[in-house]
Amino acid sequence: MHTDYKIRRAESKEDAKRLHDLFQEVFHPEEVGVLAETMFHHLPGMTKKNWFIAEEKASGRVVSAFALIPWAWEMEGVSLKVAEMGIVGTLEAHRGKGLMRLLNREFNNALAEEGYDLAVIQGIPGFYHRFGFHYAVAMENHINLHLSAIEGHIEDSRFEFRRAGAEDIPFMMQEDEAYRGAFSISVKRSEANWRYLFSESLKTEYGSEFWVMTDRERGTSHYFRIALNGFGKGLIVSEVSEGIDENAARELLVFCREKAQERGKPYLRFNLHQASPMGTIARSMGTPEAQPYAWQIKVTDKLAFLKRITPVLENRLAESRFPHYTGTLRLNFFDSGIDLAWQDGKLQDVRPAEGDDCDAMISMTDDLFAMLCLGHRSWQEIRHIRPDIFPDLLYVVPDVCPASGKTARLTDALFPKRKSWVYCQY
Repeated sequence: MHTDYKIRRAESKEDAKRLHDLFQEVFHPEEVGVLAETMFHHLPGMTKKNWFIAEEKASGRVVSAFALIPWAWEMEGVSLKVAEMGIVGTLEAHRGKGLMRLLNREFNNALAEEGYDLAVIQGIPGFYHRFGFHYAVAMENHINLHLSAIEGHIEDSRFEFRRAGAEDIPFMMQEDEAYRGAFSISVKRSEANWRYLFSESLKTEYGSEFWVMTDRERGTSHYFRIALNGFGKGLIVSEVSEGIDENAARELLVFCREKAQERGKPYLRFNLHQASPMGTIARSMGTPEAQPYAWQIKVTDKLAFLKRITPVLENRLAESRFPHYTGTLRLNFFDSGIDLAWQDGKLQDVRPAEGDDCDAMISMTDDLFAMLCLGHRSWQEIRHIRPDIFPDLLYVVPDVCPASGKTARLTDALFPKRKSWVYCQY
């Protein structure tokens, strides 16, 4: 059956139109084909080779495809090269034939050849785990605030509101620095990313308005982002300055209420981290408890990733009860393992586990690694539903090697639960 298809990368501008037609049909009535064609030609970092295609040999028609969308993420100051598997679609008549497995094989080869630290996807639940993706960074929150909960009048505001544009890019990039400082994992958007957001992105269903609000008395400014489309019936506010204070937040709410009423939206939806300043204020006003979705993430090479985040691990250890720790912490995956060899608080080596030369060990299955090392959950939280994560050899030979408080504390120090949030770059 697979011999009926050719697996390839995009090769020419004509493929942009073919991808447009594929995604328009697969996702109708959504204009996903427009998004794909716009990204093909204009998204920073995208090239023809970033499009993975299954072509039916008999007809020459593109019947399945997706994009490798390059991102620059940051983890506590360390740059991460990230590949999003995005805009995934297969024509109905060609589903169930293993095309995604063939395309994913090519995708995995690209991840290895091009040195990506993480592969991520925003996809539907219950499907992509078979390709090694697991939930690991919160996204797509629904903090829904009814308009009746917002008091005040826009004409009484001491703030001036205006649409942001390309001339505001230096300010936006400065705001991004504050945002990245507030989260463990974040996105690092370049000037080119911001130019795309202010131009070509507006032609797609992912387009957004960016607004700047300036205090007439103090001269201070904040920004926020309103999605032009998106999930649900509410007006979606998907970014707000980290430095916003209570007074400015109240004025922002009044402004957004006015916009929601103009556009026939019955509520505001804050697609923000629960603990962000604006998310905290909105939640304090009586919104139902939100249950954020999550990025599905694959660590392409666990050993290489741990080496990449060595500065993060050393900083965390320095701030813990083990600032001068010397020893080896083993991450045991049952059929393999990784040793973190420490000398006086410095990570001297990250190597495949071998022998019994370790004085601390945390065990887990492979699929829990991303959730733990990216700070999505603490090991104790994971253990509530997955008891196959545990310190030392508890449950295996407890009479010989009981659970080590030292291992648990080391794991808490090196892999704590962290606040992470990734703003959209398109």
